[in-house]
Amino acid sequence: MYLPAQFKSADLEHAQRLIAEHPLALLVGPDAAGDSFGSHLPLVVVPDESGVVLEGHMARANPHWSWLSRQRSLLAIFSGPSAYVSPRHYESVQNVPTWNYAALHAYGDIELIDGQADKDALLKRLIGRFEPDYAEQWRGLPEDYQRKLLGAIVGFRIRVRRWELKLKMSQNRAAVERQRIRESLSVSERAEERATAEWMVRLEKA
Repeated sequence: MYLPAQFKSADLEHAQRLIAEHPLALLVGPDAAGDSFGSHLPLVVVPDESGVVLEGHMARANPHWSWLSRQRSLLAIFSGPSAYVSPRHYESVQNVPTWNYAALHAYGDIELIDGQADKDALLKRLIGRFEPDYAEQWRGLPEDYQRKLLGAIVGFRIRVRRWELKLKMSQNRAAVERQRIRESLSVSERAEERATAEWMVRLEKA
């Protein structure tokens, strides 16, 4: 993606925080004809000594997993909070509106997880991340029903080879202007704008 130096971050902690706060990713890879195809799926970071690894699953009915398994390479896009920035916050009237946002592009290779036991373990890890209290309900479902559900999905792991993190949070503006923007967003009625202000504060402290 277009990544000016002032907005580029190499901070892995920031990247992992963005994934944790906004886990719904857009997986982009070629279809059977070589055209781009996207799937919107929640992904989580799993511990791995080799680097950043993402896990998730998709419906077996979605042909994307089959295409990706043949091509292997894909792009996972995570979109963080964003907010409109009015030029009224700037010192000079000779300015225009812009948009603050956080985005992460992760490029990697996909490995399928299709064994029943492995998919069950994958689901339990995802449940542990998103709704730990549901684990007991899942374990209590009839075994044949569990097998049916597990058969209807394909799990996968993405080994990230390269990632790009763009944190466009008014770093190119004067301190007084950043403060005005941050204070305005922090009292917004929109949760996404308040979250953008929190990222601005986080970067100011870094």
